[in-house]
Amino acid sequence: MKEAKLYFPHKLNNLIKLPSLFDNRVEIISPGCLPDGLTVESIKLGSAVVRNPFIANFCAKTMPYRGLGSGIIRALQEEPNIKFINEPVGMQFISVINRIADEGVNEGEGINEGINEGINELESLILTFLEKKPGAKGYEIAEYIQKGAATTERYLRSLKDKELIEYKGSRKTGGYYKK
Repeated sequence: MKEAKLYFPHKLNNLIKLPSLFDNRVEIISPGCLPDGLTVESIKLGSAVVRNPFIANFCAKTMPYRGLGSGIIRALQEEPNIKFINEPVGMQFISVINRIADEGVNEGEGINEGINEGINELESLILTFLEKKPGAKGYEIAEYIQKGAATTERYLRSLKDKELIEYKGSRKTGGYYKK
């Protein structure tokens, strides 16, 4: 995060968002894309461009600093599966770090074994989510399973047809519940 705030244009510093936490990943979105000549592949190899030499010099003297261009390499040493996305059109650079599922997520698996026969992985994921968050809205479920609205609606319809979930309440204030 510190490096994201330091190496992007000064006027954009206050636009950097806190990391977005999801059940399966953490995303850090930084304004500004990689400068000309740099690619995701080249930064993974240690290539770097100083955007603001004054800030870089200041940081080298005041922060626990290990060298220009070493942050990506150090991050990859800690977590080799980090995904970097350079979006020139959206003027942003995104770092995605996958999270390991909690140990307790699948507790009680045997209880649902008979119920879950005949449903696919995404439907099972939706049912698990609804156990944790009864009354969830369709958009919350779509965000959780990382699918679009149409795909999510298709799975919700399938689960309703199998009488595993129901929608309670009005269209505006209601939500989905596991039966």
